[in-house]
Amino acid sequence: MSNSEEQPRAKKTKRRAFPLSCLPDDLVLNCLARVSRLDLAALSMVSKRYHSLVASPDLYKIRSLIGRTETYVYVCLRIPTPVPSVQWYILRRRKTLDASDLIPIPSLPSQPLEASSVVVLDCSIYVIGGLIEGEQRTSDVWRLDCRTHVWHPVPCMGVARAYGAAGVVDGKIYVFGGCDVHDNYGEVFDPKTQTWNPLPPMPKRKKHIHSSMVRDQKVYALDDKERTFYYSPREGKWGTGNRGQLVGYRRDWCMVDNLLFCLSKNGVILWCEPGELDLRETERVMKVEAVRGFTYRSLYQKLFLSRLVHYGDQIIDRWEEKWIMDGRPPLKIPKSWKKFRFERLRPGARMCSSGGKIVLFWDEISLEGGYLHHIWWAEISLERLQGGEIWGYIERSNILMPVEPVKAHKKVLHSVSVTL
Repeated sequence: MSNSEEQPRAKKTKRRAFPLSCLPDDLVLNCLARVSRLDLAALSMVSKRYHSLVASPDLYKIRSLIGRTETYVYVCLRIPTPVPSVQWYILRRRKTLDASDLIPIPSLPSQPLEASSVVVLDCSIYVIGGLIEGEQRTSDVWRLDCRTHVWHPVPCMGVARAYGAAGVVDGKIYVFGGCDVHDNYGEVFDPKTQTWNPLPPMPKRKKHIHSSMVRDQKVYALDDKERTFYYSPREGKWGTGNRGQLVGYRRDWCMVDNLLFCLSKNGVILWCEPGELDLRETERVMKVEAVRGFTYRSLYQKLFLSRLVHYGDQIIDRWEEKWIMDGRPPLKIPKSWKKFRFERLRPGARMCSSGGKIVLFWDEISLEGGYLHHIWWAEISLERLQGGEIWGYIERSNILMPVEPVKAHKKVLHSVSVTL
């Protein structure tokens, strides 16, 4: 055979492609479990079958078994115009560190504009109680299925609540406080039976609660005097913990690497050992320290100023009524000063933990180019140094919402982390 003669080429065999639609559901679920959830949202639009499979609880069980779960941060904002409403979003982290944004999802038109408690159970976000029509408590509870972004009604609580404590222990939701003196102080919801049941009576009721957290299978709360107390479902009893350093000082407690973090009214991120919540042999003040690594003019100054978010007049009036009911003299000062005193107790920034990091959201008013309003976020990694100090490092941060006039400002109500 001469060199000029070409060698015979092997015939290419065409591989036949089998569409997913030809496979049984169990195999399709195993394939879909390996797909990013953002892509699953697009696949769910292809057909009714895909939509059903993407919403199937079995899909998320498989994702958990093969280690393909993803963590998402959900954010709730109060939108002031043209009619005050509530809007939920998912934080979308982009590859470019300064290009993250918020993706709107279906929201609940009847969600209270203030004072709801929010917890995460399984693949759902529960919105519990709140204030409707300005100052009326509600017993309504709603559940957002984060797999489908569909809202479902939950049986109402036995008691109407606002600014109550809430936490999840052993697959059940425990709530207490935020109610009238003569109502049941606490109750528990079992999602399996879809029923609410009262908790044992609390020996000494706390009137006002401004933060809550779950630790060591107990639901802790902080009252207006910065004293911690808790309910232990496994023991079926109430307990008293340590007290804080300043009134109205801390909120948005979250656990990261077995350390507790919270946000002060002055915009400082604080941390402490979990055992600081518990009462020792003698009462003492909790030992909390500031997370270092931030310059005042960078993050902490922004968080400090975020407390200037505006609350409605009805909320201020209700706060003043409670002030007088507690035996204090009426505030004989202009309403603008009343708002200032109230806002000092409730910072505008919100904080949660996600993937071993802290995620912050806050609003900011800028005077550059006009009186403008921004919604910011930051993702912070944490490191414990040899001396015991905790240092934070901003990994991502940018404006999330389009710049708008301050008259149309938005307020960050809730931020929670969901693993799917």
